[in-house]
Amino acid sequence: MDDAIGNDKGMSRQEFLKGIGLGLGAAGMVSMAGGQAFAADEKADRYVVAITHGGSDPNRAILGLLCALTALEKGFGSVHVWMTLDGADLANKTKAARIESPIFKKFGNAEELLKKLKEKGATFGVCPPCAEYMGAVGGEKYEFVEKQGADWLMKNIKGAAVAWM
Repeated sequence: MDDAIGNDKGMSRQEFLKGIGLGLGAAGMVSMAGGQAFAADEKADRYVVAITHGGSDPNRAILGLLCALTALEKGFGSVHVWMTLDGADLANKTKAARIESPIFKKFGNAEELLKKLKEKGATFGVCPPCAEYMGAVGGEKYEFVEKQGADWLMKNIKGAAVAWM
């Protein structure tokens, strides 16, 4: 961007990250739309919902859980919720109970949604280093959440419908 004198100052870090985020989001939407059209005759029987947001962005964290719950309730297939980066907050019992979205408040907090998902047959995994960083270890980690790294993810997304939240 030019200042009043005409010097090119370039983009700020925030403007750059916004641009990258919008570009990746658009690319993801295009690939999802293309995938839907390609697979119109085939029904996916496995879904992986990768949640990368936790208490720092409760709207996105809860949205990821709601997408997983919708897939189960609609009978779309089996659902696995994989938590990574800030999403590892969801694997922490103490933190999950406090993660509540102002937008999706009527659906409950993260802990309530995790328990609903578990009751309906969802399975759960968390990135091991992320779990450690977010304090989801020992008695603080839900017992039904398994430590699963990138090797698990890469092996299991083949043939699954994947949503990154």
